Amino acid sequence: MLTQPQSKIVGGKNAPFGRWPWQVSVRRTSFFGFSSTHRCGGAVLNENWIATAGHCVDDLLTSQIRIRVGEYDFSSVQEEFPYVERAVARKVVHPKYNFFTYEYDLALVQLDKPLEFAPHISPICLPASDDLLIGENATVTGWGRLSEGGTLPSVLQEVQVPIVSNDRCKSMFLRAGRHEFIPDIFLCAGHENGGRDSCQGDSGGPLQVRGKDGRYFLAGIISWGIGCAEANLPGVCTRISKFVPWILKHVT
Repeated sequence: MLTQPQSKIVGGKNAPFGRWPWQVSVRRTSFFGFSSTHRCGGAVLNENWIATAGHCVDDLLTSQIRIRVGEYDFSSVQEEFPYVERAVARKVVHPKYNFFTYEYDLALVQLDKPLEFAPHISPICLPASDDLLIGENATVTGWGRLSEGGTLPSVLQEVQVPIVSNDRCKSMFLRAGRHEFIPDIFLCAGHENGGRDSCQGDSGGPLQVRGKDGRYFLAGIISWGIGCAEANLPGVCTRISKFVPWILKHVT
């Protein structure tokens, strides 16, 4: 099963409060607009803009999207610092986004009012180079399901996954009996024996890598996968280094 407009954290653990201050919850408002439900993850790029997956917002009107920043535990209002929720001024889905292949699965969302940064709300850096990052340990974060079709956590989850080359990614899928097209705009991360992965509800969220300077950068946006945390079925992200000029054109 393609966990398409979706993706979850399996085999992870509760993230410490405030460790991933750029993580957002991309939410869909209810019919009357009184409340909203978590749909996808996303990442803060600056005080006005959020990056997420194209499939997370492509089918929504801007008036149906809410962005929750600084959230940690959906079930608690007793947190150290409160979350902030913003309406959306506009969304920019990548013009080449392909609903069938998930190529160019990237969108930018402009908030209706700028964010004020705080200890639990700050932006993530963009990649500084087009390094392929093969063998790097990345961290995936989100509120997605804890197993395929399983329960949704209320607390933000984190899990570490190794980045694999696109050729190795293709051969892993083949070993699992899947012939997948993995162009260079995709980035794959996962263990050959499975066990740790993103899942439904994590899509759009960040795959982050710690740079040489100790700061995290946005290596990928979680896009798609087959099942969750199964052997030889790595998670597939939109490779952000390929999109830095496009992102900067809109957000600066």
